[in-house]
Parts: sequence; C-alpha cells; structure tokens
Amino acid sequence: MLACTMLPRRLVRWARIAAPRHVFSSVALASLAGTIGFATCATATNGDESLHRICLNSLGLETFLGLVAVAGAMLSQRPVTERLGLEPARLRGGSIALLVLGTLALSFALDGVLEVMGWSEGTPLAEFEAHLSQARGTDLMLALVAIGIAPGIAEELLCRGLVQRGLEPVIGRGGAVILGAALFGALHIDPVHAVLAGLLGLYLGAAALIAGSVRTAILCHTANNLVAVSLGAGWPESPAPGAAGIALGLTLAAACIWGAHRGRLRGAPGPALQVPRSSDDR
Repeated sequence: MLACTMLPRRLVRWARIAAPRHVFSSVALASLAGTIGFATCATATNGDESLHRICLNSLGLETFLGLVAVAGAMLSQRPVTERLGLEPARLRGGSIALLVLGTLALSFALDGVLEVMGWSEGTPLAEFEAHLSQARGTDLMLALVAIGIAPGIAEELLCRGLVQRGLEPVIGRGGAVILGAALFGALHIDPVHAVLAGLLGLYLGAAALIAGSVRTAILCHTANNLVAVSLGAGWPESPAPGAAGIALGLTLAAACIWGAHRGRLRGAPGPALQVPRSSDDR
C-alpha cells in the first residue's frame, strides 16, 4: 500500500491507461463465455439427442458466441453498440423488408439445392428436422427461441459485428464480408451445412453493409430461422423446390439486394458501415 502511494503521478496515470476498467470487464465476460462453452460441450456428449436437449445445447452455444462478441467489442475504445454495428439502419422500412425477403428467397433456393443433390440425407440437419417435425407446445416454443431467435442475434454479433466490422479497415469491405461468412459457415460444423450457411453469410454480410447496421442482418437471420422452424414443425412434408424453384429463389434474392442497394443510394447518404481506421481494435 505504501509503495503504491509513493508512485509518481505519471506512472499511476500510465497504469490506469494500460489496464482500463473495460479490459477487466472483457476478461470477465470471456471467462464466463468459456465456462458456458465448456459446459455446453460437456452436456452435448451425454448421448441425449432429444429436441429438448438440442435446443438447450443451442442456447448454451449461442450464449457463448454472444458473450465472445461483446467481450471482444469491449476491448475497443468505442462504445460496444457502435463497435458491433448496432446503430439504426440507413434504410427505409421497405428496403429492409426487401433484404428480409431476399434472405428467405435465398434460403429457399439453398434448401432446394440440398434436396436436388441429395446432400441432406443422413446429416445432423436431417436428424434435427425429424425431431422438429414432432415439436409441439413447450418444445416448439423452446425451438423458436433456441433455434429461431438466439442464433440470429449471437452469430450476427460475432460474424457481422465483431469480425466483419473489425476486419473491414484492414482488408476492405469485400474481404471482411467473405471472412465473416467463412466463420459463419464454420460455426455450422457439418460440411454440407457449412458451405450453404457460408453462402447465406455472404448475403447477410452484404445486407449489413447496405443497411449500415448489423441490426438488419440480425432481423434477416432471425426471420429466416423462425420461418424455418415454424415450417419444419407445422408443415414437415412441404415439397422441396426443384430446379425452377431454385432459379426463382436465387433471382429473387439478387433482385431484393439490388433493390435495397438502390434504395440506400437514393435515401441514405454516406457509405454503409464506415469504420474508422484506428488501432484500438487490434
């Protein structure tokens, strides 16, 4: 205690700068995230493959990813909401609706690719869909939260917020979108699902750029997941789109993102997701 009181003022000021309060908060959040991640991995290996267990594991994983994103953002000197791109979108409601519609169209087309190529058979995604087809009551509500809402928030904060925004000043917008999408695909583990998720991640990254806000990517992702869970539980035998449906979905997705981009140019001045080139995010 006596030694601390005898430190020169400059040294005390340096100590305060070198170990700011938000760094300790970030470490604490990262530690909590690690604990949750470890617990999630431990419970995921107990052999219980019920929908209830799958949803609980998903909630644990998404909590882990969300805390990692927030902990990383807290290391920045900018506010967490700004660092993660949670400012209001620079788009009107109609343009945001177009981006959501485009997400659904692209997901529809990708589901068609899975069925046409026969890639979904025997995959974890097919097993989950089989469980989901019988979901009712509390299990369905849990699935809507754990599979529909939680991934749309946590994964977007991490992939489009922390990673894409953090890389943009370093490697440019295009490279940041690609790497953010690559991480998004990798999070889905299963190779087939990962590739298709990565393609969807490219669209979500572009949507965040056009909107100037990760909020829009969260909305698109969440809407897509909620629709998928609802259809999987309520209409499990829905016919898969053929080649014409795939082409229609891809065309509609491209038209929607082009329309939203045109809307931003007309109604929202300034570049989307402009991230200052500073050293505080390294």
